[in-house]
Amino acid sequence: MRINMKKQFIISLLLTALFSQSFKDLTERPVYQPVKISSSITFDGIVDLEEWSNAQVATNFIGSGTFQGEDALLKTEARLMYDDTNLYISFKAFVDRDELRYSITKRDNLDDKDDRVWVNIDAFDDESLTYGIGVSAGGAQIDGRATYGFDQSLDLVYDTKVQIFDNRYEVEMIIPFSSLRYSLAPIQTWRLDFGRGFTLSDELTRYVYWTSRLGGIACQTCQLGFLENIEPPKQARGNIEYIPSIVAGVSEDFTTNTSSSTDEASLFMKYPISSVDLLEIALNPDFSQIESDDIKNDVNTVNALYFEEKRPFFSQGAELFQFSAQRGYINLFYSRTINDPSIAAKYTGKIGKTSYGVISARDESSLLLVPFEETSSVVSMGKSTSNIIRAKRMIGGNGGSIGAILTNRVFDDAGDMTTGGLDFHYHPGNNYHITLHATASIHNESDNFEYIYEPTEIDSDMTFDSGRYTKNFDGEKVTGNALGFSLNKRTRTDNFGVVLRLRSPGFRTSNGFERNNATKWLKASRGKTVFYDNNPFLLKTDYGISTIYKTNYSGLIKKQELSLSTSSDLRNGDFFKVSAEFEKENFRGYQFDNLYEFEVGYRNQINSKFMHYSEVQSREIIIRNLDVPENSSYYQTTNYVEYKISDKSNFGIGISYEKAEDNYDGILLRVSINNSFNSKLTMRTKIQYSDFANSWFIEPMITYQPNAFSALYFGINDLLETEDNMFSSLTESKRQLFIKFQYLL
Repeated sequence: MRINMKKQFIISLLLTALFSQSFKDLTERPVYQPVKISSSITFDGIVDLEEWSNAQVATNFIGSGTFQGEDALLKTEARLMYDDTNLYISFKAFVDRDELRYSITKRDNLDDKDDRVWVNIDAFDDESLTYGIGVSAGGAQIDGRATYGFDQSLDLVYDTKVQIFDNRYEVEMIIPFSSLRYSLAPIQTWRLDFGRGFTLSDELTRYVYWTSRLGGIACQTCQLGFLENIEPPKQARGNIEYIPSIVAGVSEDFTTNTSSSTDEASLFMKYPISSVDLLEIALNPDFSQIESDDIKNDVNTVNALYFEEKRPFFSQGAELFQFSAQRGYINLFYSRTINDPSIAAKYTGKIGKTSYGVISARDESSLLLVPFEETSSVVSMGKSTSNIIRAKRMIGGNGGSIGAILTNRVFDDAGDMTTGGLDFHYHPGNNYHITLHATASIHNESDNFEYIYEPTEIDSDMTFDSGRYTKNFDGEKVTGNALGFSLNKRTRTDNFGVVLRLRSPGFRTSNGFERNNATKWLKASRGKTVFYDNNPFLLKTDYGISTIYKTNYSGLIKKQELSLSTSSDLRNGDFFKVSAEFEKENFRGYQFDNLYEFEVGYRNQINSKFMHYSEVQSREIIIRNLDVPENSSYYQTTNYVEYKISDKSNFGIGISYEKAEDNYDGILLRVSINNSFNSKLTMRTKIQYSDFANSWFIEPMITYQPNAFSALYFGINDLLETEDNMFSSLTESKRQLFIKFQYLL
């Protein structure tokens, strides 16, 4: 199918101006007046009304999202008190025992339909950091930060107790002030909200809040209530927290008949300078993550793969260093570039509305992402020292900010890299959001040829940027720049956006993640949401249209894409989506004009215990890993089943089949089996199989975690290899037994 992509691009830009509506302001935000008490509560999970009698009651919760503005179907009461050490929060969450949904599981691992309650706190009243702290009816803690979504990587130390009754469950929470960051003023005003999520027999999950929430408003703090006249304690300097850990393991390689063992001790220290400033130091840290990455098919990939950060050291203060490409930012900091440090330190703090942070690390095994116009490579660079400096000031009183970052990585006898950037984010009103990010980079290569480009039949050019630089690392000084910009407007029913990203041929990041450079990339999108009040089947439907226009720095059009999509939430809890893409792309000098993708997906919530999801894709793609790229028909089917055996056990199994005609085909299989003895002691088994790697990966693990920073892990991972199919000549290749113990002192 041939499409005049320029015309489609212009049409989609014009569509962004249609059918828009605005929420100019929010209704008046409620005020909570906290009560200061002289002694701790009786902490048993029972909300004694005599003990809590002086606390203001927050109730009459209001629906959000699909159910925006509707009175909550279930009654919820929240209360808050404090003393010189802790915040005390209680909930009475009313629900018939027969309809109460909960799972006994580890922290931050709730089922989406579990009944849970939480509190949102922005102690600085500027959206630089908004906490989400809660617990499920099953006693599983859930915490994180509200950013562009909800980031659960932040872990806090707090205590919770839950009691279940015939017509409700009750919660008491103790949150130490030492777990929170707040200003030094003696009397403060914080932003606050109480929330609850629950699912009833109609299989629809509802999120309700004490304050009303309007869809389309990105500013989180703007929608919170006020916690007035709170007098938090002044935290003393030097109340150091120590987290020693021991990691030991035994590995066997059956292909080489060799074995090895490791045992290492490390120490993580948190030194609070005040309630605002925090110094963290890790000596010989074990930066290996406990949770293994999910397998991915990289057969037809010519760029580096991105994996989420799961290591706890980077969670505190991470909101300061995040750059979301969805908002137009250039990703200048990707913490997994700090791979295997012998020592790492981080200092984060705040003066007024300005947050600042410094990260330094000595890395024993450094990896460098080297981007080009169409490909990227990861190069092993040996030892290095990284330094990252970041500052960000909140402006405008509605989540706007202006910031700067400087990153530098010096490789031992292998050159150095420096990247700097200025970023700006602002809400001018009427639900508009503007982002601007300008960056520059310098790479002083060594002449050791750590990277040597391997020419191909169709790309034998050993230079780039019109011959200005060679691709090999041969002692050159490579400079570049990048610019990111976005403008979008969101309401509950309408959204549009424009994102522009320019990355020059010499642009590289010292500690970031940008797969490609030498590109000028523009995306325009438009969306519409329709809510149904009386439709017997449909609850809401989303429609979307977007277009992408991409050129290189020589003016050659590299990609033109038009995307159409729709998805619907059904009244029985089911969900379906349909999407289509039409593309033209120039890859390695070859023009492909008839690329497309059709996708259909359906999630069926069969009952409260059983969920099934299916997805089918049909595409015409480019086979990129050939010397001469060619187009191919591609098909993919995905099926995932999740079954809740009991409140303590569940399993999920997903299988995906991919086929590119005459090139490759194979299966990816993922199985997860979870059993919880209680909310602190759990056992998880992960099984993964890849046809593309001809391997099985099996990893059972037992975890005992009494709080966020104390844990005992014991596990085994087994790598088995096959020949032609899943079970052909199945042989054990590698096995590792490991144990990790860490304890918060």
